Amino acid sequence: MKRETSRSESTVAIRIALKNGDWVDADSLAVSISDPAVTQAVTAVERMRTYQGRWFQIDRHLERWQRSTTALLIDGLPTPVELAEHLDELLQRNQAWIASRPVGATLIASPGIAGTPTWILDLNLIDQDRVRQQVDRGTALIVTDVQQPSPKCWPRDIKVRSRLHYYLADQMAKKIAPDALGLLVDQDGSITETSVANVLIVESGCLITPPTDQILCGVSLQVIRDLATLLGLNWSEQRLFPERLRGADEVLLTGTSCGIWFACSVDDQSQRAPGPVYRKLRRTFEALVG
Repeated sequence: MKRETSRSESTVAIRIALKNGDWVDADSLAVSISDPAVTQAVTAVERMRTYQGRWFQIDRHLERWQRSTTALLIDGLPTPVELAEHLDELLQRNQAWIASRPVGATLIASPGIAGTPTWILDLNLIDQDRVRQQVDRGTALIVTDVQQPSPKCWPRDIKVRSRLHYYLADQMAKKIAPDALGLLVDQDGSITETSVANVLIVESGCLITPPTDQILCGVSLQVIRDLATLLGLNWSEQRLFPERLRGADEVLLTGTSCGIWFACSVDDQSQRAPGPVYRKLRRTFEALVG
């Protein structure tokens, strides 16, 4: 049973969130210190965003959410259909707070306490200035020696809040370049991904990504693959080592906030300008999202 808040969300510019079926002031959100989300970082997570006031690729996001929660053995959650309805209602209840700005949503779930799961849907604003800066100027990448956890730990195709490896890679990268993202490596030294983006390279007009079973295959990466097919661009999955990344014609990034952008440098080498493949994909992506 959903509990209504005592104030009208349509007229009060506060952010409303959904926790365990109750609509609440987002500033009151909290998780018990005894929850496995805190004690063991057992948390499934999904992030998506809006374009033109509508959720982008919601079916793909909820498919991955279902895969993540199933892998973590979190039962008793709303179905994907129910979640889609909740997410639409989340937008409606927050219209005054959103004020026509682009927003993202974060979904989290844990096993909870005493067999009752904890689940939350919340909104965040998309930093449009930062998005435009990344799209126009790119992001620096630093290859680190932080390894991606083995798939024997947990499947790489699920999205979880156990992110210590991402944090350490980014901290290592920022010691070299303050605004850089850290690239994680696999046990054989090949690159995998960053904390917020998948990575692909361009060689002689062909797009090349690490194999799907080596990474968390992001929704944005899947969209860009669709667009590449539409544009007649060749696509290949291959293990990529740092030397090949440094020598690539272009290095591209895909992620929820920006969709697609580019690496302006790799390992603090000379600056890279936006390349022709990136510009073509960026134009096509912007046409897709309106």
